[in-house]
Amino acid sequence: MARVQNPTLFSKYFGISPAALGKAGLIDPFIDVDVPLFIDPILLEKSANVLIRTSALDRFREHFKVLVRMLAISNSENDAAWKAARKQLDLSEPPENGLGYGGSRRAGSSRPDEIREQILRTGKEIIELGAKDPEMISLMAFFEEDVGPDTISDLTTTVILEDLAKITEAFCRKNKIPVFEAELSENHKLPKFVNAKGKEIPIVLVPGDIVRELPIANDWSGIEQAAMENARIRKAVNDFLGGIIKPTVLDRKEALRKAALGSAKDFDYFLMAVKENVTYYDPNLDVLGYYRLKDILAKGFPDLKQKNKYDFSRGPGEIMKVVKGTLEIFQRHIEKGNLWEELWTSGKPKKERAAQLIYYAIADSFCKANDLDISPEANMGGGPVDFKFSKGYNARVLIEMKRSSGSVVHGYEKQLEFYKDAAQTDFALFVVMDYGDLGTKLTQIRQIRADRLAAGERASEILVIDARKKLSASKRQK
Repeated sequence: MARVQNPTLFSKYFGISPAALGKAGLIDPFIDVDVPLFIDPILLEKSANVLIRTSALDRFREHFKVLVRMLAISNSENDAAWKAARKQLDLSEPPENGLGYGGSRRAGSSRPDEIREQILRTGKEIIELGAKDPEMISLMAFFEEDVGPDTISDLTTTVILEDLAKITEAFCRKNKIPVFEAELSENHKLPKFVNAKGKEIPIVLVPGDIVRELPIANDWSGIEQAAMENARIRKAVNDFLGGIIKPTVLDRKEALRKAALGSAKDFDYFLMAVKENVTYYDPNLDVLGYYRLKDILAKGFPDLKQKNKYDFSRGPGEIMKVVKGTLEIFQRHIEKGNLWEELWTSGKPKKERAAQLIYYAIADSFCKANDLDISPEANMGGGPVDFKFSKGYNARVLIEMKRSSGSVVHGYEKQLEFYKDAAQTDFALFVVMDYGDLGTKLTQIRQIRADRLAAGERASEILVIDARKKLSASKRQK
């Protein structure tokens, strides 16, 4: 889940209706944080926006045709042609579109030079096979371990920035949003916001049908599924994995790399399969819960009235009361209401981040009302815990939220303990979202808790939320 802290929607900041952005086919971004979506250049030619599928697509292809030509004539790394190709590969992170893993502030940063070299080397390898399609750059995230789709997204944004700026300026002028000269665009004026440090930041808007969700770590099942639609690629991958009993994500990635880079024909098959089967992030499915998060933040959520007054001078125990209050509402609306529907799509559970984002939107309202800090995915030194609630330096409460199919036992026994040690707190809650496949995991973590308590140790509380599919609330009341 992207770290979302004190989020403000573009529509709210500029005082326009979110429906205006929706009608224009544009994402209503958070102006001060990044969201877990990325621009996939493969989707440019499928966009309903005429400018994107014509001008932006042509600009993207022409840009990378130069890179392909330079790599094709390069005889060695660091010769003149290689350096020219390197110049075409701008990996600086554009801070203006609000996509990616940027965190609780929108700030660009350059990626290591080695990642650029990895992309160039793989590009050279593909070209030497005989493949010349400039859209090969779209696939680098699926061949190289350290090249993520957010890297390709930022690279694409940089290349088509003038087209995005034109779309943004046209929308803003139509909706009477002030626009200003901006260094990042030669021909178009852009809206801007002032961040907490008083710096003016320009914004570009992005069409919703050219973005997909960012995978979690090495989870890239979507692209794998798309490529495996091609029988030739599927057979090659299965042959490679045949001797591996339990292939890891990296095993599958290597298998697909070998299948795709066997020959120019294999690569063309791979690229064709991906183009045909990859689709944009569907707000109706909303597998991350991103659109539901925006809806709750914009419109509020029922039952969020404060029943109690809290005295945080008493320490983390008082914060724990607030945290339990937020979880009580979250649990009630999932188990007794229809909020569970937001956690399922096409008969399958949505990604873990969907539950986390929806819970965050609910908890955020409580925290604002009580002047309490909430930090989603706060890095506590041992990795990012899902939520940290705090008041001052000493009063901290942590929440770790796991779906039932995940590493529940390890999460409770080891992971949460690392976070507690790093945060210097004994106050934490372990939340399990049960989609019906919990098995014996609950018995195991309850036993771990009982053993710790019997030994005189403090043990984190466990909360299980029944997220299984249910009848509608109206039918359950009959």
